[in-house]
Amino acid sequence: MSPDDRDGLVRYDQLAARVYGERRMPSGTRDLILALGWVTLRDPRRHDPAFTVWERTRDVLNADNKRMWQLIAEDAPRYDAFITEADTPHGCQAPMVRVDRLCGRSTLIGFSEFDPVTGWSRHWGFCSRPRCREYGRPIEERARHSFTVRPEPIPNVGGMLPLFFAWDWERRYLKASELGVTPRIIGWKPPSYGLSADEWPEVPGQEKPKAFPKLRIIASGGEVVVPPAPKLVPASGRVTTARSNLRAELQRSQFSVVAMPRQTSPSKGDQVT
Repeated sequence: MSPDDRDGLVRYDQLAARVYGERRMPSGTRDLILALGWVTLRDPRRHDPAFTVWERTRDVLNADNKRMWQLIAEDAPRYDAFITEADTPHGCQAPMVRVDRLCGRSTLIGFSEFDPVTGWSRHWGFCSRPRCREYGRPIEERARHSFTVRPEPIPNVGGMLPLFFAWDWERRYLKASELGVTPRIIGWKPPSYGLSADEWPEVPGQEKPKAFPKLRIIASGGEVVVPPAPKLVPASGRVTTARSNLRAELQRSQFSVVAMPRQTSPSKGDQVT
């Protein structure tokens, strides 16, 4: 086994262990991360110029371009109110007087209250009983005020791909939003908290994803779905500064995968389709 193969084996095992240990990882995102890791670190064909990173990843996942964009779209970092409101009790939430339970009747009014720290919403609902309406009145007033002072909600979905791979993910997420492959992210905008889930503030009661030594994917021209195969650069290697004209021409359409903290920046000519 060559040093390159040994390095790739160790790094892929570390990646896989971290991925499988992440509880908030959706199955589709997990498959994409593992496939990208395999293609760039372990795939026997990773140095074959006849194959591209995206083509090989699609082959490994047995997916088409639409499915690949769907996987990127599903990982777009965002706040999903349906998740935080999923545990809200159904029916009227006013407590009963003589029984230790909530009213539970069909609601007549409903509204959301926003957490002043996380910006997350909590749904309230009350029925037509005067006692229940009276109980909900101060809560409704409090919720109305919370709407005016609520901060930008901390994302609770996505942000896994940037956790493991350094790439121009914002542009990919925006493109996936424009394509409309997943209606839930149409009109998506990058959150101010950052794209990687380990950058977001910790939320009480939830385990914050831990940082991981990112692999850097650099597109030096061409398109997302049609770049030639990557070159794996060991962490201890040095980028050769003197290149021939022919080598420079080839590099414009190559991916490079390097271990952090190498800070090579993507070319401005990188285009997303």
